[in-house]
Amino acid sequence: MKKTVSILLAVLLVAITLTSCNAEGEPNVVTDPVTGQKVDYSLTNYSASDGLDINGFFKDITALDYVTLPEYKGVKVSSEVLEASEEDVEAQIAGILEEYATYEEITDRAVEDGDTVNIDYIGTVDGVEFDGGSTGGMGTDVTIGVTNYIDDFLEQLIGHMPGDVFDVCVTFPVNYGVDSLNGKDAIFSTTINYICGDAVEVELTDEIAMDYGFETVEDLKQDIRDWLVTQQKSDFFTELIYESELKNDIPQQVLNFVVKSDLSNYQYYADAYGVTLDEFMYSSLGYENTEVYVENNMESYRNNALYCLAIQAIAEKEGLTVTDMDVSDAGLSDYVETYGMPFLKQYLLQTVAVPSFVTDNAAVE
Repeated sequence: MKKTVSILLAVLLVAITLTSCNAEGEPNVVTDPVTGQKVDYSLTNYSASDGLDINGFFKDITALDYVTLPEYKGVKVSSEVLEASEEDVEAQIAGILEEYATYEEITDRAVEDGDTVNIDYIGTVDGVEFDGGSTGGMGTDVTIGVTNYIDDFLEQLIGHMPGDVFDVCVTFPVNYGVDSLNGKDAIFSTTINYICGDAVEVELTDEIAMDYGFETVEDLKQDIRDWLVTQQKSDFFTELIYESELKNDIPQQVLNFVVKSDLSNYQYYADAYGVTLDEFMYSSLGYENTEVYVENNMESYRNNALYCLAIQAIAEKEGLTVTDMDVSDAGLSDYVETYGMPFLKQYLLQTVAVPSFVTDNAAVE
């Protein structure tokens, strides 16, 4: 895998925080209603590599003791899984070009409902600016009737002309999730920069390819093709692997692992917003607290635990491992200190090594 793959892998990894603590700083436990197991979901001193050995396997667990695997050698696979369509390649390129998109700037009419508008604003509560309440003069695009802003913020833009500077008055929801803003009236000094017109067409050039670490457009396209095939193999493999069955209860540490991996994602965003995990669960996901969220997602956690065990079981049976060099070749060396080598190896086992083994040994139709 080259740089495009490593960039896309990195996007997934960034969503995982490794040293978060829950609000109480004490272990939290829920009971799985199906198995009766006690699930510890505390993130105190959490690390992504907790419970994994140096090979990315669950410590002291032989997955083959817990999982009955489906037939995975010689399974039929469509040739389309092993090839990247030009349509899919172009879709990925379109996503890249969106970062370089510019729009015709309309400045000679008033803002209308449904317009996409570039604005700047500075928010204050009781005359004091608050964190996250300003664009910092960088401008941001919003679409009236589509973009989600508090209260009727965007509707108040209607009728104003580009260049206008005016106050937008709103009230934060009582349960917004930030103590200093819950239920508070706020004033946003707002500037209409311009109304976004038609997109100006952008062509993929060698210069853009170089921004992604490639010398030419064709080098970038080839890496996209390689990445798409990897994803397609993974999708094919995922459907197959869920045919696995448990022959013993899920080991406690595996269930804890998948629960904490999930919650660490939300803790990252809670930290970014300056709220507790419980507050984030309530304000963003609609759950009363983290405990209720975990209880409501136990079936998904059990399925994810089975998935992890099944992949490890195939790796055990076939002698598959991920080396330090594999991690380096995947462009993930910069993440070793933060996430730990065991986590990165498990990640590559699950997304590349084992899915590729299965598809490489399949019967192509």
